[in-house]
Amino acid sequence: MDKTNRRVTRRFTALLAIASLVALLFVASPAGAATSAEQGYSTSARIEQRTDPKSKLPFTGLDVVAIVAVGGVLLAVGVGVRKLSTTPAS
Repeated sequence: MDKTNRRVTRRFTALLAIASLVALLFVASPAGAATSAEQGYSTSARIEQRTDPKSKLPFTGLDVVAIVAVGGVLLAVGVGVRKLSTTPAS
């Protein structure tokens, strides 16, 4: 029964690792498709500065909430894989 449990745990760990890798590649694919030529050098491009009157700093386009969310997901996957890969003391 112990061998069966280890086999299931290894398969689950491998499946979790593959699923997390696919999820990371899915998130990274739009960044690889974007080029600066499409955004910065188009003929209809013009410079706009958007500022919030209540804020002292201009909006840079960085979405801090998304970065924190992705970091949290990566941290959770890392902790989960570490918990699943440890063997119980016997």
